[in-house]
Amino acid sequence: MTTLKVEITSATTARVTAPDTEVVQLTAADRTALWTAIHQHSTHHALETAAPVDVAVREAGKHKFVTVTPDGTATASTPSGPIPTRDAPPTQPGPSTEPAAPQGSGPVGPVMLAAEPLPPGPAPPTAAAPPRAAARRGVSTLAAPTVAAGREPARFGLRGRVNALLGSRLTPKPSSREARLRRTAAALTGPLPDRATVAVVNVKGGVGKTPLALALAATVATHRGAGSVVTLDLGEAGSSFTDRVAVPPTDEQNTRSLLTHLDAADDVGSAAVARCLARQPSGEDALAAGTATDCAARFADVDRLAALLGRYRELLVVDTGNSHLADRWRWAIDAAHAVLVPVPLRHDAAAAAHRTLHTMTAVRPDVLARTVVLITDGPGDAPVVETDAVDAFTDLGVPVCRMPFEPVFASGERITRGGLRRPTRDALTTLAATAVELMTCART
Repeated sequence: MTTLKVEITSATTARVTAPDTEVVQLTAADRTALWTAIHQHSTHHALETAAPVDVAVREAGKHKFVTVTPDGTATASTPSGPIPTRDAPPTQPGPSTEPAAPQGSGPVGPVMLAAEPLPPGPAPPTAAAPPRAAARRGVSTLAAPTVAAGREPARFGLRGRVNALLGSRLTPKPSSREARLRRTAAALTGPLPDRATVAVVNVKGGVGKTPLALALAATVATHRGAGSVVTLDLGEAGSSFTDRVAVPPTDEQNTRSLLTHLDAADDVGSAAVARCLARQPSGEDALAAGTATDCAARFADVDRLAALLGRYRELLVVDTGNSHLADRWRWAIDAAHAVLVPVPLRHDAAAAAHRTLHTMTAVRPDVLARTVVLITDGPGDAPVVETDAVDAFTDLGVPVCRMPFEPVFASGERITRGGLRRPTRDALTTLAATAVELMTCART
């Protein structure tokens, strides 16, 4: 295996020596660009030899060893040959003096050459302006510094691999996918209106309302914390809600039990409410309709349940049924701050979704301003439907989003956030943030 010897002579120059070749001088605008130039030169040499090369980098008396493959992958390694030594031996300390430590001495570990420019080093400290009298009132000077979520180390991509390998703390690029997802997740922690409600609606059955509602609640609970969101089953008898929740509810965990508490006393405590809810793995709660769905069929009963849940939970995600004539369905449209309409790419589902939008406007004329149509990929889709469906929805002024195919949704399994594919989790995070944005302009 060929060995390249790289000596960094300054912050912008380096000298590269290889067997049977002339010495190459590398020059760059700054230190970050210099490391990039070293990586590019090493990759080019590996391509010419059609084999990985060992790169021994010496800087200020410290050595770093990296193996670069022809495809540009750089990994920390141990040297395949003798460790390079200084050109001149160091001066021996006198008997009465302590040996001087080399500049920048400290633990030296392997470093991987980055294919992308690394962020510049910290700027030299400057004199801070005198603090204002009203700044940080009441905060002790001994308090730990605040931590900005956007400055957390990258976990994905090239920078994430560098952090995992070297223990560094490179942050993601502002334009990267990880940075965009972090900004989206931060939007989920914003303030919500009182009795915030998201309704998942489509009068067509079997379009994925229940798994979408459960997965959306799990996503919100992941970012807002356990006990912040509850999924309410407002479907008809025989709905699949209890078959799709990760933790099935007991016989006492249903709307009938909660209404019984409300009938006995108007002031129901948080402990009594929690006993009627089924806590799920991500921290969200689920309230099933139970076998006696007629006990919460009236508009007033559903409103009482929602008012009670709104006292102890920040967000209510409603899984609606298929009958637009039912009081519970009309309550969901009337109370929702945001409405999500899942639509598989099928002629019958698209037509039903279009009818749903028109029916919603009859219940509440302004509801389309806070409605999003969600096209869901799945088996049996007819892509030819998409163009006409999207045109029909946008003509009504309703934005259209897209959800990637999720096998757990299609297979009928129980819904857990950890069991979903990563593209689905990312799409749900974006969808939840979209719903929160719709709530900011919703009526209070």
